[in-house]
Order: sequence, then structure tokens, then C-alpha cells
Amino acid sequence: MYYSTEKQMERLDILAVQYGLEIRQMMELAGFHMLEVFRLQKISKKLVITVIVGKGNKGGDGICAARHLINNGYKVSVILISNEISLDSRHHLKLLKKMKADILLYPRNKKQCQQRIMKSNILIDSLIGYHLQGAPRGLFKELIEVMNSSKKSIIAYDIPSGMDSTSGKCYDPCIKAKATLTLALPKKAFLKKLGKEHSGKLFLGDIGIPNFLYNKIKKNSRPKFEKRLIIL
Repeated sequence: MYYSTEKQMERLDILAVQYGLEIRQMMELAGFHMLEVFRLQKISKKLVITVIVGKGNKGGDGICAARHLINNGYKVSVILISNEISLDSRHHLKLLKKMKADILLYPRNKKQCQQRIMKSNILIDSLIGYHLQGAPRGLFKELIEVMNSSKKSIIAYDIPSGMDSTSGKCYDPCIKAKATLTLALPKKAFLKKLGKEHSGKLFLGDIGIPNFLYNKIKKNSRPKFEKRLIIL
């Protein structure tokens, strides 16, 4: 199994879009894969789920996950860190709003959001992706601290928020996840001691990137996605 650096993952994403895959398509697949994580973890539909959404495309993964989970009978709330989210994430959010999903804006409803987190059974971290630049700040720092202090089970998207995807360095604060659903390629961070400790059980999902693009990153680097998810 090949483990990617931040720059390799960024290049793979750029190539995928240049050759015709849309970010929205990849978000959709990322969101759908969360259902399989829930199935493999045997997570009951009686439990309360809250998805914490950042500004970037990782936030879009979480928004798509919320829709798929709701469609399959899970009790899901969404907390947005901002109204200013990426264009593709906004596309999926519009559909979620039409479903009358429970959506809260953190800056406007801090106390209510924090109470929601504390009353949840499972939190989905879709705050910060592999483009992290230094320690989380502002509302990101605040939300990560609230999530960790809640002692709830956290499932991270792609990489726990606050972790450097190449070195495995965990900044202060950094999400301590029970499981991580990583996408396209596992990250080098998962090979490091702290990276392992903060990522929990690792699942790897296919987001539709063809083999010839993986070969531009590293020959024969595409994982063998023989099942819906690879458990690392």
C-alpha cells in the first residue's frame, strides 16, 4: 500500500479535476462511503450523530455524509463553522436544506452547538483537510477543543483536523478520532506514532480517480479497491 504526502495528494486532486472528475462527484462518493463505515462499525440508528463542517471541500464531504445518513434513517445534525463555505460544498448544502435537515451556524449559536455536541453519541470531523497550515486557530481551535473534551466517539474525514498529513505532527489542538475515513490514498501521517494514535481505525475509500492518474503520482500506487472500503 502506497502512502501519499500532502503535495502528492494535492496533485492527484488537481489532476482528477483537470481530466474531468468534478469535485462535487468526489464529495458525493466520500459522503456515501461514510454509510459503509457506519455499517462496518455496526453503529445503531438509535444514536445521535453530529457533523461538524469546515469552510473547505472536506466540509462538503461531511455535508454529503449527513444527507446519506439521514436518507438511511440516522438522526443527524450539522454544525457549520461559517456561512462562507466552498462553492461545491454550498451546492450540497442547498440540497440538505431542502431536506429540512437540522443545521446550526456555530458563530451564531455557540451555546446551542456546544450542547448539541455534548448530547451526541458520535461526531463526524469534517473541519480541516490536508492543507493545514500550522496549528488550528480561532473558531476551528475552539470547536476541536469542544469535540475532544466531549469524550464522544469521533470519526474523522480524510485526516483528523489539526494533523499534518505528511509528517504526522499533531498540532495543538488536534482531533483524537476513534476512526478515520481517508480518501483516494492513505496519508504518510498514518505511519507515524502520533498519527496512528489520533486517527484510530483506518478506512480507505475510492472517490473515482482512474489508475492512469495515480500513475502520474507514483506508478502502481492506486489501491486495490476490491470492496467498498479498504480497512488498513
